[in-house]
Amino acid sequence: MNPMIKPAIVSAPLLGWSILAFPCTLFLIPATIANWPAPAWMVATAVALLIITALLVLRWSAKVRRARRWTENAQRLWQAFEAARHTGATTTEVTVLSVEEVQPTGAWVTINWDQFGYRQPAWIEGAGGTYWPESVLLISPDPNQVHIGQPWPPTYRIAEGDCRAVAPSARR
Repeated sequence: MNPMIKPAIVSAPLLGWSILAFPCTLFLIPATIANWPAPAWMVATAVALLIITALLVLRWSAKVRRARRWTENAQRLWQAFEAARHTGATTTEVTVLSVEEVQPTGAWVTINWDQFGYRQPAWIEGAGGTYWPESVLLISPDPNQVHIGQPWPPTYRIAEGDCRAVAPSARR
């Protein structure tokens, strides 16, 4: 699971089951209590619906908690990102669009230079570093690779020490 993409709270099956189970439970539980002693089929159906509803409520709350944790983590990452930007070093933002191949010493990725809107392949160094699609990297551009008035290099190399911070693009 990509930690840079906000987890979805609503899914079609969960919404469908909730729309079906919640109203039925709200109707059948009081009907069972009002008709007490109720027939066995009514009690069994009410208990089954009550269990299904409880499981759905647990699933909804787990999804909401996970999304809330992701949001809090994204805010913390963006605060660190902004703090790293204001350290005084020359930096720029690149977004990792896709990861083509992960190797022990880094990863082959496609990046987008956010300031220029330019996409290109890149090699990101990082022993054990994990780079996910949709992550925004704050990097110090290498003056040996990018020159004013000259074409972009065919493949940009991001050294491990040039990456200052990382944050999810979804939380901008």
